Amino acid sequence: MEFLTKIRDFIQDLEEKDFYKYLGITAAILIIIIGFMVFRYYRNINYYYERIEEINDLRETDVRNLLTRFEIVKKQREDVDQMLKKEEDFKIRDYFGKLLKKLKLSEYKKEDSVVTKELSDKYSNSELAARFVGMNMKQLCELLRELESKERIGITLLEIKRSKKTRAAIDVDITISTLLPKT
Repeated sequence: MEFLTKIRDFIQDLEEKDFYKYLGITAAILIIIIGFMVFRYYRNINYYYERIEEINDLRETDVRNLLTRFEIVKKQREDVDQMLKKEEDFKIRDYFGKLLKKLKLSEYKKEDSVVTKELSDKYSNSELAARFVGMNMKQLCELLRELESKERIGITLLEIKRSKKTRAAIDVDITISTLLPKT
């Protein structure tokens, strides 16, 4: 209370001119403080408004991208389903055996194995791994060209090594795969 009494006595002892001077300074300081607070308030509102706009734009872009990718995947699924319906009883080992007989490469094949993996509730993946010994590059190119021309087949692994037995020949490890519909 003593502090307030001192302030009251100080104000009462002031002349009218000094009183208005101090009152003006106090009012100016209050106006500056309030103006600064209002300025900060609107600046923060503007900042957060811009951030919300950016986030909404990013969200819209992400949603648009997701919808576009969904449409692409949907189209690819339809294409795959059509491809699978063309040859419903496709067997990768049978196809590969016929191809080797056609290209007269059966004598170079040393081993092969077929592995089937579950991909989803609609598809499974069948992979055939084969090893060839003593082939030449021309024969390999013909084999690869025939495999690539078959829409249903994909080459997943190809290893070419210099043959240990024959100097001008190569050894090839190849893995091909195809999609199969689940039954």
